[in-house]
Amino acid sequence: MATDLAQQFCALRDTYIEKQFGRLNDMQREAVFTTNGPLLILAGAGSGKTTVLVNRIANLIRFGSAHGSRWTPREVTEDDVKALRTAIMTGTDAPSWLDGMLRKDAVRSWNVMAITFTNKAAGELKERLRRMLGGEEGDEVFASTFHSACVRILRRDIERLGFASSFTIYDTDDSLRVIKDCLKDLNLDEKQFPPRTVLGYLSRAKDAMKLGKDYLQECEKAGDYRLVKIAKVYAEYERRLREANALDFDDIILDTVRLLQNFDDVREYYQKKFRYVLIDEYQDTNNLQYLLASTLAGGYENICVVGDDDQSIYRFRGATIENILSFESQYKGARVIRLEQNYRSTKNILEASNAVIRNNEGRKGKELWTEHEAGDKVHCYTAMNEHDEAQFVAAQILAGFSAGRGWRDHAVLY
Repeated sequence: MATDLAQQFCALRDTYIEKQFGRLNDMQREAVFTTNGPLLILAGAGSGKTTVLVNRIANLIRFGSAHGSRWTPREVTEDDVKALRTAIMTGTDAPSWLDGMLRKDAVRSWNVMAITFTNKAAGELKERLRRMLGGEEGDEVFASTFHSACVRILRRDIERLGFASSFTIYDTDDSLRVIKDCLKDLNLDEKQFPPRTVLGYLSRAKDAMKLGKDYLQECEKAGDYRLVKIAKVYAEYERRLREANALDFDDIILDTVRLLQNFDDVREYYQKKFRYVLIDEYQDTNNLQYLLASTLAGGYENICVVGDDDQSIYRFRGATIENILSFESQYKGARVIRLEQNYRSTKNILEASNAVIRNNEGRKGKELWTEHEAGDKVHCYTAMNEHDEAQFVAAQILAGFSAGRGWRDHAVLY
């Protein structure tokens, strides 16, 4: 009898939890309920990846890994079964005394870290979590950009690296100004060593975790005159920033990784704190961001990365598509879930984009589809030159505006 009641309750519990996420499609729901271990979510354009992230976090906090489990914290009673069945039939919340029966290994909101690329995306994630979990609990989720997360970590422990916790953050203009001063003091011509180009070399060196002295030794060993000069600028730039108790954007992530790798107690603190680490736009991560994410998730290895191997466009700023392509080899036993249903576009647009995407090399493979209607056909125009192209685009926008569309209804991608 007890076994029968337990089976009934667990089946009802699955139904109850599923109803809390009833607007999700099958693959989205699978991603939400896959709670433990490494998970790669390949999310096509317009497939609702932010919805999946928000709902996955909500499930971890509200129910943990209860869905699909046959575990109960105590013996199930007839009252438990009746109460849960009533809640399902009436579409109401289960009584509070059943809370413990509906949760298994649920986490506190502050044990979840969610990293996005932009402040806007982080703000949207936080707002949607507030609406779903309530203000207080939603606010306690560590949802931020890579840089914001690292700044919070550094403010607490950067003194271990010889900086004061009141460090200043230099933006690109500040960094370029210091580079120019370094070039001047080293008698290097800005025309031969453009400051922005030099800063790019420094950024790539930092992404490879090379400090000024290491980079200089490497360049001297290679015997490359130009790189040796740039490395000397790097060493001087590094010295000036340390003297000013300042970090640039690359330093923020580099020094956080150094802090976590070099100090066991700091690393263990964050690995215990963050039981779940979720990373958005994983196809656009660079080496340092990969090291940061993998180190923070090193305690429980509950790392979930969301990305699209067909949308990686930031190689010019250090992004490496290999991070997403090699995820399964880096994390043995990783689950891979593909979100292929598109909610944004018509069938004709998807057919055209799928035809282009199929030509990508080194992709994991997926085929976007939609329940939307066919829609207008995609119109292709071959311009004679860039002037003809510009005139055509401008004419299309003006025609759309004349037809009653707003300026913001038009987009130009190039």
